Amino acid sequence: MLNSGNCSDCTACGSCHETPNIDTPNLFCLNCQPSDAPCLLACSNNAIEVLGGAITINSEKCIKCRDCVFVCPLNIIKI
Repeated sequence: MLNSGNCSDCTACGSCHETPNIDTPNLFCLNCQPSDAPCLLACSNNAIEVLGGAITINSEKCIKCRDCVFVCPLNIIKI
């Protein structure tokens, strides 16, 4: 989990830089509460799911519209 208050721009976690055109959407997030997660609320295809308390992307449902990318407060969703 990225703690934005402790970010040193080291790029080790991969959250600091966008990676365009990823074939498989990437997300395993514990930052937002699922009931308030902007990405989950923005996904019109219900591809953002909660798995064991973490927010993830179901790549079989994801149509790569990037609506979730635009609303993520930490900019960690890669599609």
